[in-house]
Amino acid sequence: MSRYNRPKAKARRSTGVVPGALRGVWAGVRWLFTHPKPFALGLFLAGLGWSVWAYAQQAEPFKITQVILPADSPLQLRTTLIGQNLLKLDVRGLAEELRHQQPALKQVRVVRVLPNALRIEPVMRVPVAQVRLDAWYQVDGDGFVLPEGKGSAADHMVQLSGFDKGSPAVHAGHENTNDRLQLALRVLAGVQHGPATIARQVTSIDVSNPQGLRLILQDGTEVRCGSEEELGAHLARLQAALKALAKQQAMDVGYIDVRFQEPVLGPKT
Repeated sequence: MSRYNRPKAKARRSTGVVPGALRGVWAGVRWLFTHPKPFALGLFLAGLGWSVWAYAQQAEPFKITQVILPADSPLQLRTTLIGQNLLKLDVRGLAEELRHQQPALKQVRVVRVLPNALRIEPVMRVPVAQVRLDAWYQVDGDGFVLPEGKGSAADHMVQLSGFDKGSPAVHAGHENTNDRLQLALRVLAGVQHGPATIARQVTSIDVSNPQGLRLILQDGTEVRCGSEEELGAHLARLQAALKALAKQQAMDVGYIDVRFQEPVLGPKT
């Protein structure tokens, strides 16, 4: 009996993925022949969409007649865009070309304004701190040091220091990947997202020792912290210590060391 069963088992094994797929394709073809309207409608809509797009790329109403630039923009268009088709224009390529003219810009947005105008929007970098190189330079949250230096530090902006021990070197007019500068920017962000009373008082951040960060407050008080990972807990301790000092007013504090569970206070010398 096993001799007669073996051919049947072999035949069952030959019915695999390919025959099943062929049956599925044949079923789909039969459905299209028995239900032609959805298929014909799809072809019609695709053809209509292609025709509309082809017309729009050549139509007179979509030719650029106006390019909108801010009045004080430093950007310059190297070629005229008037008369070009708005829909065919490579807006990404144009945006990148314009941004390279002014590296200090964070980005340039090029926006199509239908039917026939183009708006160019330079996005300026927003400085968050200042660093000392050959002069004082402002730096944004990405580490881009703005190219205009000043002889003295700005009163309203946090000073970052200690990044000279990191690598690579920091240069004005470039986005810098210096590890210590990036650390200082992260610490600044952590301070700004911490207790508001502390964020308003911090005037300087020193990251020369990543395991022993230092903050300077408006009154000159030095705050000795631990590493970046400990910053949140140490800011909470600092807030509690400052509240206690405000009530006591017993000592002219020179430094507050928040690396200990009970902050250590030292007098000004």
